[in-house]
Amino acid sequence: MDNKRTILVVGLGRFGVSVCEKLAELGQHVIAVDINKQRVEEVADVVEYCAQLDATDEDLLLKVGAKEADIAVVAIGNNIEASILATAILKGLEIPKVIARAQTSIHGRVLSRVGAHKVVFPERDAGKNIAETLVNPWLSAFSAIPGGNVLVGEIEASAGMVGKSLMELDFRKKYNGIVLLFDRKGSRFLPRPDSVIQEGDKLLVAGTDDDIAKMMEKKNKEGNGK
Repeated sequence: MDNKRTILVVGLGRFGVSVCEKLAELGQHVIAVDINKQRVEEVADVVEYCAQLDATDEDLLLKVGAKEADIAVVAIGNNIEASILATAILKGLEIPKVIARAQTSIHGRVLSRVGAHKVVFPERDAGKNIAETLVNPWLSAFSAIPGGNVLVGEIEASAGMVGKSLMELDFRKKYNGIVLLFDRKGSRFLPRPDSVIQEGDKLLVAGTDDDIAKMMEKKNKEGNGK
């Protein structure tokens, strides 16, 4: 499944660089910009394209292809005014999703008002998590189990699952995961091998991060059970 996107990262402090590194690792097309030349040079070997510019200048953002971005991440740190202006400009360019970093709750409210689709209050490690969820939105529905690479989360039954039991599906082999619970119209119960999945059921599943990624890819190909 080809999920490569063009993602603009504005501001290359620790958070911005962390996002860039993870996005590049995930095979995304990254445009990285910052007003500081040294910061730009530091990511030159990491991203596909980078430029030194003032992100509050709409013309300069247009020149680096900002309007073609699928997602923009405003990672500017201490310059709150620049953060707000850049967010407003990117929203005005009709980028489908603008995510902005906030320093305070008030700053966050202002960012939302000028058009940020999502406001985050990250530490450095959160940058990698943000990058992961941009590429794999389903990750936001899963939680990591401490001490390993196991994820647990709830999924909606796909069309390919409906009308079949866990045994018939050979769920663990086919979907690379374990079903822990069924949620049927708000009522949760432990499934048995002969439990038949119904339309609208939600399944609490567990698996390694790689296995869950494969499961979601297969599930998306089958479509939702709605």
